[in-house]
Amino acid sequence: MLRFSVLASGSSGNAVYIESENTRLLLDAGISGRQLQQRLKEAADRQLAELDAVLLTHEHIDHVRGLRQVAKQAEAPIFATEGTWSSISGGLPETTENRWKLVKAGQVLMVGDIQVTPFAVSHDAEEPVAYRFDCAGRALAVVTDLGYMSDHIKSVIAHCQSYVLETNHDVDMLRAGRYPWSVKRRILSDKGHLSNHDAAVALSDLLGTQPVDVYLAHLSEENNQPDLAELTVGSVLREIRTSYLEQVTLHRTSRTAATQIQPL
Repeated sequence: MLRFSVLASGSSGNAVYIESENTRLLLDAGISGRQLQQRLKEAADRQLAELDAVLLTHEHIDHVRGLRQVAKQAEAPIFATEGTWSSISGGLPETTENRWKLVKAGQVLMVGDIQVTPFAVSHDAEEPVAYRFDCAGRALAVVTDLGYMSDHIKSVIAHCQSYVLETNHDVDMLRAGRYPWSVKRRILSDKGHLSNHDAAVALSDLLGTQPVDVYLAHLSEENNQPDLAELTVGSVLREIRTSYLEQVTLHRTSRTAATQIQPL
């Protein structure tokens, strides 16, 4: 069985815990080590020291803020691309160098009994990736921090039972907001973030005939709201095909609290 909890999700910090019968993974460490320890205990009754691996998507602070503390408390290997590792390794204890495991987009890994598939995403970072996790016929894809979803990505993450999917911003809120235009342009670009609308359209291309759970993730504190993200995604899906609303269950995530751990 594969289970997971979104420990934190938003523009200020991101982390996801994933476990099987025999393997315990942490994807990103974008909040403090103390917060990670607390939320991991509350969501799954686990400790950082029990982790079998830490996987990183990219080097931005909202994904690695607590990595130094995690590296001190857990002896687990740290999986990252060469670009990500070169950007963060200077801020980690020297002893972590021999714990780095190279990740290459498209090269499938086995971490314990969980099959991990990293794939490249378009984002303004050094060699960023996202991941799909498979175990015992169940699958989860965590897909955030990308400016658009390519056909290749859609083919990699098709047929999952659950998605943690970026719904970063509402375009109208972003355009009318206080960010300088240079930042707005970056967010809206192909190397920025998925909007609520674009995430819904991409999701519609992933849906087959089976029920799917979708966790709306990485919401901007300035340019989105949970109810707006949920309303927009639901409305777009309904416009594309009314049956999608019965097939898809939407879940909210939070930057301040973990989701209840769920089996796939």
